[in-house]
Amino acid sequence: MRISSFNTVGWGVAVLLSLVLTLNVVAKDKAPNMTSVQGKVFMIDRDSSTIMVDAKSGARRLVVYSPDTKFNYGRSGKGKESSLDQILKTQYISCIGASDDRARLVAKECVHRESK
Repeated sequence: MRISSFNTVGWGVAVLLSLVLTLNVVAKDKAPNMTSVQGKVFMIDRDSSTIMVDAKSGARRLVVYSPDTKFNYGRSGKGKESSLDQILKTQYISCIGASDDRARLVAKECVHRESK
């Protein structure tokens, strides 16, 4: 009776330990500090590869894009592939990426659509 309860506890500890180690490895694989900027496009500067966004909070946020940035038109998940040339001022835009040391968002993906 005692041996089976020790075996059960041992298996429980082993499963718990393997779960913790697996989650720790998965957490390290995620990209750090992924944030988003959402609002209306105020200005597009192709020379400096930036988009100025009027956020809902009233603040203006600077989004930096690169050739690796993916652009989609429509809603996230249902959008169609687009390009920077299709983004217009006053359109709604939502960009996801990492913040840099100058409080800019370095965009990995941006979804744009007509404003409501």
